[in-house]
Parts: sequence; C-alpha cells; structure tokens
Amino acid sequence: MSELGNHLRQARLEKNISLDDLQEITKIQKRYLIGIEEGNYSIMPGNFYVRAFIKQYAEAVDLDPDVLFEQYKNEIPSTYDEISEKLSRVQTHKELPKPASKFLELLPKLAVIAVIILVAIIVWVLSQRGSTDEGVQTEDDTKSVKIETSGVEPEKKEQNNIVDEKDRSVEETEQEEKKDENAENETKQTLTVKEVRGKETVYELSNADKLVIDISTNGNSWIEVKNGKGKSFFAGMMRQNEQKTVDVTAEEEAKIVVGDARFTTIQVNGEAVSYETDPNKMVRQDIIILNNKNE
Repeated sequence: MSELGNHLRQARLEKNISLDDLQEITKIQKRYLIGIEEGNYSIMPGNFYVRAFIKQYAEAVDLDPDVLFEQYKNEIPSTYDEISEKLSRVQTHKELPKPASKFLELLPKLAVIAVIILVAIIVWVLSQRGSTDEGVQTEDDTKSVKIETSGVEPEKKEQNNIVDEKDRSVEETEQEEKKDENAENETKQTLTVKEVRGKETVYELSNADKLVIDISTNGNSWIEVKNGKGKSFFAGMMRQNEQKTVDVTAEEEAKIVVGDARFTTIQVNGEAVSYETDPNKMVRQDIIILNNKNE
C-alpha cells in the first residue's frame, strides 16, 4: 500500500465510511478506489483519470487534494497531469456569419430606394417632354395646345400612383419586420426546472433549435458531459478560468456532472443555469437537460 493510499484509507476509516459508501458518494467504481489505496494506478481506465479520482476521494473524506498532490507529488507521476490536460481539450463551435441573411434583411430597403430613383427619372423625363411640346406649339393652334395640356393630367395621376405604391411598399416592409419580430418572440427558448432529486436537477429545454453547453470555472472542478445513453462528449479536470463549449444538439438528453458547483458556471444556448441546490451545501451536482426538439 502506498503512503498516499494509506493516508486516504485512514481518513476514510476515521469517518466510518466503507468502500461501498465511498463508491456511492464519488460514483467511482470500487475496484478503482481499492487501486488508489494500494497505489495500483495501472488498473485505471486511463492515465488522466488518476488525479481526478484521487481528488474526488480526498474531497469525500474532507481532505485538501491540493495539499495531498504537493505532499505526495513524487508518488504520482507528473505525466498523468500532462496527459489529462491534452485529452481535456475540445473543439469549440462558433456560429458562422450569415451574410446572405443580412442581405435579405436589407432587400426591402433597397427596393424602396430603387422605387424612389425610378420616380425621379420619370418626373425628369416628363418635364423634358413637356418643355419640348410647349416650344413647338404656335399661337394659332391654341386648341391643340389645350389638348396637349389636358393630356398632362393622366401623367400626374401616374406619378401619384407611383408615390402611393412607394408608400404602400414602405408600410408593407414595416409590417413584415413586425411579423418577424413577433415570430422571433413566440419561438424564444424556455429552460424550466422539471424535477429536483438531491444533487440531481432535471431541466426541460423547449423552443430551441440547438443545444450548446458552455462551461466556465473560477476554480478547479471535475466536469463530464454525456448523453442519456452514457456516451461521453467531454470528461476532465477544468482549472481556474477555463472555458469549454460542447455541442449536443443531436441528443435528446444531456447530463452534466459537476465535481465542484461552487466554482462552475453553466450556460445552455447562452442562458445561465441556476443551481436549485445550494453548492455550498452540496458540492457535487448533476444537471440533466431534456431536449424537447419538437416543442
């Protein structure tokens, strides 16, 4: 048995905690807990889990993991920490700009400008035609002049019709923008608490076309993101001031295991998730998001 393992085992026995009880508290398999006490790290599922499991074991028996890591640093190879840092990196997903949608938004305004330019051109052409007709008329042909003059009235009506069409176009554009705003408000996502079971809180996400989870920490915290079938998308120790983004839009259920809720902030599609159980009273918390895609 290693010195670190013996130290942890003595702390567990002093608190009268069995290995079965410790397994239930930390959610770490019993054989891995025994491996930690015996210093047998080769049975771990992966090297990067060693420090994380030791940290959870220490917190469960009220020991400071940072102090233990420093005190027994020669017993825990530094390569474990380096590998965990490499494996904990995930690609963040950023939304690409949509220039096409911006162009569609500007299209009604461009149409209005085009109509105004067209009206100005028609007015200029008509004014040039009127001045030419007046220069050609003679004094003897007064009746003809009167006929030509009376013919201008329909052209004025045509101009008025064009202006009316322009006004209607502006009004229709404003109405369409209002409809778009109302439609956007009606489809705004909702994130509601469905059930609270001790350290586990179930949320229901509705009216959302995506499920993107943003995690940030202001202290050390073990984090895992997986779906309802247990498939893991991210698992690792997050240090102070780290940020991770995980896109699980295709999943019907997402589970976030938070090792230390005191130092962890979670957002779903940009909306902050509140802890229903006080993190100071329950450090380890599980957040479950039910993704209702059709609502």
